[in-house]
Amino acid sequence: MRYAVTGGDGFIGRYAVQYLRDRGHEAFSIDRASGVDILEDKLGPAVRGTDGVIHLAGILGTEELFGSTEAAVDVNVKGTYRVLEACRDNGARFVGITMPQVWNNVYQATKRCGQDLAYAWNVNFGVPVSHVRAFNAFGPGQKHYGVQKIVPTFAVRAWSGRPIPIWGDGTQTIDLVHSADLGRMLVDALGFGDRQVFDGGTGRAFTVNQVAEWVLEVTGSRAGVEYLPMRKGETASSDLVAEGEGWDALGWHPEFRAEELERTIVHYRQFSEA
Repeated sequence: MRYAVTGGDGFIGRYAVQYLRDRGHEAFSIDRASGVDILEDKLGPAVRGTDGVIHLAGILGTEELFGSTEAAVDVNVKGTYRVLEACRDNGARFVGITMPQVWNNVYQATKRCGQDLAYAWNVNFGVPVSHVRAFNAFGPGQKHYGVQKIVPTFAVRAWSGRPIPIWGDGTQTIDLVHSADLGRMLVDALGFGDRQVFDGGTGRAFTVNQVAEWVLEVTGSRAGVEYLPMRKGETASSDLVAEGEGWDALGWHPEFRAEELERTIVHYRQFSEA
């Protein structure tokens, strides 16, 4: 089978492409870094002849996107529409990525809209559609600059001997899932197509304070933490954890592995700003 991954040169996309290839499929990336933008006319020819598309291309951010709302709408909404149309024209399956809907910000609004568009293309045009609901992805290779992500942000700060920034009081929970597991789940979701959603989390919750303590222990940092006001577009949530939607259908679910988190924290030592 032949599959495309939009955003396939990105953090999660690389894992999806590799997992497809490991399973014997032909897989390739559609990515601006490789010369194909989902908003350009090159998209149609790129998707031609594919059996399915895993759609990961998008503009990320929480507080950051309030200053780039039009760009986020263009890429995350219009871009999703264009990928859906390409799937419709080619009789291809569509797998999208979404997230827990717990905040009110630009990114979540655009992802909700993209998911609703996918459902409309499924109901009205018969495009097979499914989604993976990604929780807090981590792993080596995640950017430590730009959009703030918990593990790289905490690790680089700690390795640099600076306090770890915690927005809010740190009692809010997260569900840490390795990006390789998300890549596998996205590929497995290609086998469905009736608007199924699969929880891309482990079902194990950690508080932000616990993660900070873990990072401080692994790095040996004595700089501690600094508590900051919640960022615009985020609210504290004490029940953010995967509940297991879709796991029975898949026959497996991601599991938290402490050694993977420790390995990831160590990976960011090379980016120390000390």
